[in-house]
Amino acid sequence: MSDIDKNNNDLPRIEDLSEEEIYKMIQEDMENIEPPESLSPANIEKKLQGVTQQAASGSRRRWIYVAGLAACLALGVMTGIITYSLIKGGGADSSPAETVAEAPADPGSDAGQTTQGAPVTSYSGEGTESAELGYGEVCDIINNYNESMNIRYRGNDYIEYEEEAITEEEADAGAPAAEEASAADNAGDMSKGAETTGASNSDGASSDYSRTDEQVAGVEEGDIVKTNGKFIFTVERSTFGYTVHIIRPDGNNSQEIGSVEINSGTCAEMYIYKEKIITIGYDWGVIPGDINGNSNGNRVKTNIAFIDFSNPAEPKHIKTHTQSGYFNTSRISDGYLYTFTEDTYIGEKYDREEPRTFVPLLDDLPVAEDRLTRAGEEDTNNYMVMSSISIDSPMGFTDTLAVLGGGATYYMSTENIYIARPNNNFNGMGMRGFSYNNEPVTSINKFKYEKGHFLKGPNTSFRGMIQNSYYMHEFQGNFAFVYTTYDTDWTELNGLCVLDSNLSKLGELRNIAPGERIYASYYIDNMAYFVTYRNTDPVFAVDISDPKNPTLKSELKLPGFSSYLHSFGPDMLIGIGYGDASKDGDQWDNSAKISLFKIGEDYDITEISKLFTDQYDYHIADQNHKAIFVDEERGLIGLGLGNYQNWDETTGLERTRYVVYQLQGKKLVKVMDTYKDKDLGFFSMQEARGVRIGETFYVCEPSGVLKAYDISSDGKEWKESK
Repeated sequence: MSDIDKNNNDLPRIEDLSEEEIYKMIQEDMENIEPPESLSPANIEKKLQGVTQQAASGSRRRWIYVAGLAACLALGVMTGIITYSLIKGGGADSSPAETVAEAPADPGSDAGQTTQGAPVTSYSGEGTESAELGYGEVCDIINNYNESMNIRYRGNDYIEYEEEAITEEEADAGAPAAEEASAADNAGDMSKGAETTGASNSDGASSDYSRTDEQVAGVEEGDIVKTNGKFIFTVERSTFGYTVHIIRPDGNNSQEIGSVEINSGTCAEMYIYKEKIITIGYDWGVIPGDINGNSNGNRVKTNIAFIDFSNPAEPKHIKTHTQSGYFNTSRISDGYLYTFTEDTYIGEKYDREEPRTFVPLLDDLPVAEDRLTRAGEEDTNNYMVMSSISIDSPMGFTDTLAVLGGGATYYMSTENIYIARPNNNFNGMGMRGFSYNNEPVTSINKFKYEKGHFLKGPNTSFRGMIQNSYYMHEFQGNFAFVYTTYDTDWTELNGLCVLDSNLSKLGELRNIAPGERIYASYYIDNMAYFVTYRNTDPVFAVDISDPKNPTLKSELKLPGFSSYLHSFGPDMLIGIGYGDASKDGDQWDNSAKISLFKIGEDYDITEISKLFTDQYDYHIADQNHKAIFVDEERGLIGLGLGNYQNWDETTGLERTRYVVYQLQGKKLVKVMDTYKDKDLGFFSMQEARGVRIGETFYVCEPSGVLKAYDISSDGKEWKESK
């Protein structure tokens, strides 16, 4: 018996035990359990005689460890698991990968209930069976891949593969196009823009406020500044981690009323859901470069923290979950948080009996075998890890899926998740994601999700590459995407393809704008709009209402280029890029350019207005679409600008500014510019955000509100709010 159980009179309550004490108790109890004769090593060995393990492609494959070990531990492990599950409050419906750690009870929720709804049991497409992988098979796949890479790199006198990890961004580029400025997360898809009316509140909060721009309506995205109409929430790096600030908005008299510090890691994204704050980011306490050792404490982790702000003056940290891998992206849909990380195991020859060293961990426990699968047939050492957590009951993971093959670009509709990734094939020059004919090859995997549960769907591969999620779109059950590829002479070619629910091709439009590449894309229902650039700025409009026959409706060529597109009312698009503001017209990229496009009755596109900012300005639109404020109803667009020549001589710092333009008739007029406020301190263009609550516009940074302005519609410059 464990020490704490020797004296029944001193038996502590379960809720008073630490996690380490519970583990110790279970372990010591297991050591004192005598297994029945049927589970003796001799009988187990007899039962295993003549049993063969089939390794057919796509079939379920389990690896059986040493018979003696199984015999000694089978009953004890089962007892420990059941005991631990009962202690933690997990029921029979809990996810196989679920792990629930001790934490303060979540006010107003069932802390022990960690699995919500029913698992997804059916899928409308073909080829949807999820082949389960045993730990041993996963280990062999990773080891085979690492060995082949070691041989490849040594044979070509490349740097030792064990010494340098290839990041997803580097792997996704792979081609000469990587040397050019890549199209960032730009534009949106089925989006209402940043301006979305929130739900009405009965606690004095405004029901009219802006939201972070969403690619898909109903699928929320995170950011570093949020509002719920009653408060403004910002997140700031601090000495030990980061601090979440809760600010009561009152124009330029806005004040912080509460804050909470998370003493570990960083925050890349934040959500506000009812009375909870959710923050997601990587744990800076780990060593990102030290990914060759077996010590999982040194592997990159993603932290997911939940904070209760029912009392905004004293917000309480509820729980932090950890998930292996680099943070890629996240979404909220139907009351669940979905988090996607990329976890890579490089260089090692891993031990098949030590799954902790080669399987992603959630809350420090390896993903269960029946939640491991693979994205394709080729060997790999990279996972894409998908997890879900019920926000109402966030004490444990609802479900997780670790997919060998890795991910790069994620698109999430209200029912499905599409993941585009460069194929693991290599060309003759050792470039990942290319065939031997130097063709870029991309794999697409589809997953269904419902109430926090995942189900693997079909997959396919095609010649070409998808730069970011805004090149993808789900419409009427079909999946459309624009892509760039290369011919054998490395000439860039572009196209648009439509797939059915099983990812089989329905229709395609090929060889668009040879010699150019796509810089921005935006979808509105059945219409795909995208911009290419080489010497001019063609804006294309393609109708996908007939999925078997995508039709090019319009092509408009303009000087300069747009790296961001967004709807701007029912019949307009707005584009942000760069153009030539000089009189002689000998340079196209010396100024940020904002264009307003009119969409005609037959989808003809015309540029009805354009403006240039100051010479040598650059903008945030091609770096982070979430930093753009778009209010289609009021005709407002706000963004951060920088200028390489605009330096403060005293501090040596570059002065950035936040500007807002308003649609007046058929042209855009600048109505706000923080640069005119000489008393305004320096702030980061990357971190500045615009937030609207009612008729007040707030320019915010991580520490709080920078400046507030009264919104007016008379076309005159906005005044500072009192």
